[in-house]
Amino acid sequence: MTSEKRKLVSIVIPCHNGEAYIERAICSVLNQTYPAIEVVVIDDGSTDGSLNLIRSFGAHVRWERGPNRGAPTARNRGLELARGEYIKFLDADDMLLPDCLERQVAQAQALEGGRKAIVYGDAIWVDTHGKPLPGYGHRPRRSGEDPIAHILENSPLTSCPLHRRDYLLEIGGFDPAIPKGQEQDLHLRLVLAGAEFVHYPGPVYCYREHQAPGRISNRLLGQNRPLVFYEVLRGQIASIEKQTGQPLSPAVRRVIARRFWAYGRAILREGHVPEADQYFAAARELDARHCVVGNRPYPLLVGVFGPHLAEALLRKSRDLRRLLAA
Repeated sequence: MTSEKRKLVSIVIPCHNGEAYIERAICSVLNQTYPAIEVVVIDDGSTDGSLNLIRSFGAHVRWERGPNRGAPTARNRGLELARGEYIKFLDADDMLLPDCLERQVAQAQALEGGRKAIVYGDAIWVDTHGKPLPGYGHRPRRSGEDPIAHILENSPLTSCPLHRRDYLLEIGGFDPAIPKGQEQDLHLRLVLAGAEFVHYPGPVYCYREHQAPGRISNRLLGQNRPLVFYEVLRGQIASIEKQTGQPLSPAVRRVIARRFWAYGRAILREGHVPEADQYFAAARELDARHCVVGNRPYPLLVGVFGPHLAEALLRKSRDLRRLLAA
């Protein structure tokens, strides 16, 4: 089959100060075994040499430069420019495996015909230098499992799915108001719109785990809006109930309760005490029995002393261990 007869895949790459990695990211797309591709790069206000590297690919890459507005806005702009029936999002410091698109297009086409399906695979986690790290595979939805609870608890990483452009446009793409974890919100809204995520085991890309300034998805949790994720989760609850016409299922309540608790614990560590209490209260309201998340002995300490003292005790214990090891 010639490339002209194959369905076009648009690979959308947002880039902000990704000079160290953007060239490898683009090459990983151009070296795909699937020939019907276009590369769309949105330079999100880079101040390093990223744009020069992007330009060096000439006609092989479609690019646009704009002010720094964040990864969701850059991806949405790439989606607007994309001409492909399928969309693959790729961060500037990650890399697709050579047969990624060949496999995923075949998988997606095999499911077409009455199913609003989105195929996804797994990621290979690597460090800053590309050395493999312990990662994880995704768990497919079990028979009879609540699809909303499943996608909330097992949302794939940004580049794992091969998206249909029309599905993304139907829900308006990414939400720029969410500072982190935008792909989780995107996937939830796709499921609420009737999409089914279908997992095919096996890696499709390399995800670079680091906290370098060039990673476009890096954002501080609290910033100046410690209640931002409280508002996001409340909004998700409202959306789920509106879309389904029913109260949250017990499985969904448990997953969202644990997310409230995890965010509360994170901002408690950043010093946002009153706001953390709002997260904890919301978690208990949803599922008081199962909301506490953390490794032992944290849940036990919370049960005896509450979340504030539990966190203080764990911090003192870590400080003591470091002192003894010095």
